Amino acid sequence: MKKRIVGLIYAGMLLLVISATTFGVEYIARIDNMELGRIRVEYTKNGWISVSEIQYGEKYTIETRTAYGPNGFFQVYEATFKTNGELVAKILGVNKAGKTTITLYAYYDPKAPSVKTFTFTEPNIVLLDNNFIIPHFEMILRMPQPRFQILIPQALFNPSKTDKASGIAMLKRLSDRSYVLSYEGTEIKITTDEKGIVRMEYNNGIVVERLAEKKPGTTMPQMHQNQQNMKNTQNAPKSGK
Repeated sequence: MKKRIVGLIYAGMLLLVISATTFGVEYIARIDNMELGRIRVEYTKNGWISVSEIQYGEKYTIETRTAYGPNGFFQVYEATFKTNGELVAKILGVNKAGKTTITLYAYYDPKAPSVKTFTFTEPNIVLLDNNFIIPHFEMILRMPQPRFQILIPQALFNPSKTDKASGIAMLKRLSDRSYVLSYEGTEIKITTDEKGIVRMEYNNGIVVERLAEKKPGTTMPQMHQNQQNMKNTQNAPKSGK
């Protein structure tokens, strides 16, 4: 069981955050011609629901729900991890009253999970988990800021990665539909259209692409106004700070 949890964490750290955005739309993640997995997402009144199925030696299934408040910051984050259908870990995150709490459950013993809780007090924390979740990227693109205080909950499972679980990510706008997100040596070029993210290119060779829609007309809120806000923000005079 412990080996499976470690394997799942390693797979998530390797691929970082890959997912899908629109109900009925799939994304494919691959390196060169090797497919790594596919991801489906549904946008509901209760938040973003995503299901990722990744083949990395074993079959990993990651199911998440992220609910956001009116200000664009997350309120509740839930994630479950399964290996070959067996539950191996859970995450519960809550952002309330200026405090973010992340509780990890590791099911080394199915009847008595190991539980750890972490608390963060930095204001305006942005989730950017490495469980193949494009909705986290989508929400970042809707906030016209070049710098974000991010939190990567899954990194907290690995003691050697805890210090990298929270920090400052940089977002640079290249054009109307293109951005570069960078954090701790990872750079991701993100291409969008009016429906959301189309393609993500990682500097480690991973490419994530949106596949053809299965249910046309059901899309997430459009991004063009948010992209214009990003343009205006980055073109504004600097404060000199």
